[in-house]
Amino acid sequence: MTAAAPEVLRLDRVGKRYPMGDTVVDALVDASFTLHEGEAVAILGPSGSGKSTLMHLLGFLDSPSSGEILFEGRPVAVITERQRAQIRAEKIGFVFQAFNLLPRLTVRANVALPLSYHGSPPADADARIARALALVDMTHRAHHRPGELSGGQRQRVAIARALVNEPRILLADEPTGNLDTKTAAAILDLFKELNRLGRTIVVVTHSPEIAGHFRRQLHVLDGRVKEGGAR
Repeated sequence: MTAAAPEVLRLDRVGKRYPMGDTVVDALVDASFTLHEGEAVAILGPSGSGKSTLMHLLGFLDSPSSGEILFEGRPVAVITERQRAQIRAEKIGFVFQAFNLLPRLTVRANVALPLSYHGSPPADADARIARALALVDMTHRAHHRPGELSGGQRQRVAIARALVNEPRILLADEPTGNLDTKTAAAILDLFKELNRLGRTIVVVTHSPEIAGHFRRQLHVLDGRVKEGGAR
């Protein structure tokens, strides 16, 4: 990653606190780092470390208690909730451990869902769906339903759904957690290929082995973020 790559997200001394009865828990403390376009980053930490809180903040699913988050150089604090929702829909793709596919819809219909979240589908909707399915090698399964697919295939569909709006950044929360070792390796290879094609990838994981597949690592422990391995 070169310094010339455009900045996508930047956190400046970001903290997140939650009230717990009579006490306050610091889930995230003074997190400062920048994500650049084309990076492949793993956010690594054990359960309860603060990595999920960090993921929610990166995806604008939550707001910080302190500090500042900037997206494409613009402070998120000045962006309205409606504008944040539009950014999530158009510029951030989400992939989750549980796939979250609608069982009664076909693969193609599941992938198409994000295109209609905010108004009418774009004129090139069919082309976008075709591109997304081709990227994850699921074109041949377009008219099947999730129940007819393996776990790895369902995760590929979930990734295609996250890609269909052609977002600037892809956020994946434990995307291999429900997969066997061989299938998980195939999904990681897919992320690497998407990154090679220019997609910015951020994967949250508790596994050092999985994190080791990524060029940059952010280690989260007790709410604090530190730079880890980079290659």
